[in-house]
Amino acid sequence: MRRSAALLAFAPLLLVHCDAAHPAAPTPGPALTQVPGVRAKIVGVDEGGADLQLVFEPHAEVVKVLEDFAERNEWRSLHFVGLGACTDAIVGYYDPTVKAYEKKALNQQMEIVSLVGDAAKGNPNDAFHAHIALGFADGTVHGGHLFEAHVLPTLELFVRGSHVPMTRRHDDASNAELLVP
Repeated sequence: MRRSAALLAFAPLLLVHCDAAHPAAPTPGPALTQVPGVRAKIVGVDEGGADLQLVFEPHAEVVKVLEDFAERNEWRSLHFVGLGACTDAIVGYYDPTVKAYEKKALNQQMEIVSLVGDAAKGNPNDAFHAHIALGFADGTVHGGHLFEAHVLPTLELFVRGSHVPMTRRHDDASNAELLVP
């Protein structure tokens, strides 16, 4: 009897509302243009954009592949989260005293514990903004702003793509490209 009562307590969480306004499966959207280094598929579509799954191939360079993917598919903005592993990375932190990023090369096999960021159309050099946390074999974690990383064996990204523009503008006080709401 206890098990039945416990299942009944969670029954409202298991119900799925299904009608014409809320279809059970995503409506197919336009086909994605595939780019070298990543396989992509649409997992959901709505009036604001699409939810995507990207799986990076070994040795793909994360920043370049994601920028190419966004450009070829004409996304005006992307937001992404992911995890995986890489063989090397260039990360940095923003030093406000010199108004620039201090970069550090990391060259070893690392777990991508977390990768979070966005990409906006605009100045191609400043459109991509991501932070990464990398796990080392000794259990320590290093991270910062991502400039470059090569995947091995894979990187799994979950992406929200939108055709609504997201823009950045140069801020003279920080010498950085900042997101404009």
